[in-house]
Amino acid sequence: MTMKQSTARPHRTWLTQRLPAILSLALLAASLPVNVATAQDPDQNRSNHKEAVKNLKAYAVYKAGNYDQARQMWEELAAKGNTTALVNLANLFQQGQGVTEDQKKAMTYVKKAAELGDARAQYELGIAYEKGTILERNIESAAGWLKKAALQDYADGQFAYGVMLATSYGKGIEKATDKERSEALEWLAKAKANGNLEASDYIKVLTAPAG
Repeated sequence: MTMKQSTARPHRTWLTQRLPAILSLALLAASLPVNVATAQDPDQNRSNHKEAVKNLKAYAVYKAGNYDQARQMWEELAAKGNTTALVNLANLFQQGQGVTEDQKKAMTYVKKAAELGDARAQYELGIAYEKGTILERNIESAAGWLKKAALQDYADGQFAYGVMLATSYGKGIEKATDKERSEALEWLAKAKANGNLEASDYIKVLTAPAG
C-alpha cells in the first residue's frame, strides 16, 4: 500500500453534504437541558437556544427551496457570530444555491467561522490551504488550522493532520522524522477512535515492517 502525500481527502470536496449533519447538531443543541456552565448565564443560554431554533427554521426554508429566505436568516445569525450559519452560507455560495456560485466568497465565510473556533471550518480551511485551488497554497497555514481542528477532537482534522505529519508536510512518507511519524500515529489513532474510516489504512502503512 502506498500512502498519498496530500492531506486532502480523495473522496470528498469541501463542504459537500454538510448541511444535514450541521443542522442535526443545531437540533441537538436546541433540545439539550441547561448545564452547569450555561446555568450561570441564563441570558446567554436563551440566546444560544434561540439561535439554534432559528438555524433549524432556516434549514426548513432551505429544504423547501427558498434559498433567498434561508440566506437572509443565516446572514442575521452570522452577524451575531453564529458559526453554523456561517458554514451554511459558505455552502450556499459553494453550490450556487440562490446566489451566484463564488468559491472565494464561500471561503471567506469558512475562514470567519474558523477564526471563531468552529472545528469543521478549521478543518475545511486547512484543507483549502493544503490544496491551493481556492486559496494560495500554504502548508504552514494548512498545518496550523488542521491542528486546531484536531485539538478540538474533530476526527477529520485529526486524520488530515496525522497524514500531514506522516508525510513530513507533503514531502513524502520517506521524509518523515521519527518524531513526526510518532505524532502522526497518535493523531491517526485518535481519528480512528472517533470514527474516521481511513485512519486504519494509514496506521498499517506507518507500522508495517521495513523492507
